[in-house]
Amino acid sequence: MTTTTTDTDTSRSFWTGRSGLIVPALLVALGAFLVYGTITMDVPSTATSPGPQVFPAIVAGGCFVVALLVTIQLLVKPDAVDRGVDDDGKPHTGTVSNWRTLSITVGSVAVFIALLDPLGWVLAGAILFWGVSVGLGGRRYVFDAAIALLVSSAIQIAFSAGLGLTLPGGVLAQIF
Repeated sequence: MTTTTTDTDTSRSFWTGRSGLIVPALLVALGAFLVYGTITMDVPSTATSPGPQVFPAIVAGGCFVVALLVTIQLLVKPDAVDRGVDDDGKPHTGTVSNWRTLSITVGSVAVFIALLDPLGWVLAGAILFWGVSVGLGGRRYVFDAAIALLVSSAIQIAFSAGLGLTLPGGVLAQIF
């Protein structure tokens, strides 16, 4: 039995398998934007501790940490995508994109933006979380919807009780 191997690694550039570095770049940009917004924030003298600058600072720090970890992961072990070979034995080239995941996730965000005011945070947030779950491959629809409702409710409580901020109530505020 004879096997033929083709050495395609010699023709690979540094960027092959590292296209995901765009995500850490976007996270660093978001973190920098949050740091700038936090530093330039007008904090009223009546603000109590921990204050309105704490949460954006935590999120900015999280953005920087995740960006660093993803960068290290992609530099140490680039993504290897096996696209297979055609009938002649030549490897397939081109990009590999998951358009289903992208469209469901972006659609969920668009639906969330459109429904936030009429439905309120709890219901619109649950739709957002459920849609992202489905987009990322969740197949337990009822369970995922229940978890999404639980998470959006917990966020509503955390913002209301913990931070003293009100998120849009929507239809639930009118009922209750």
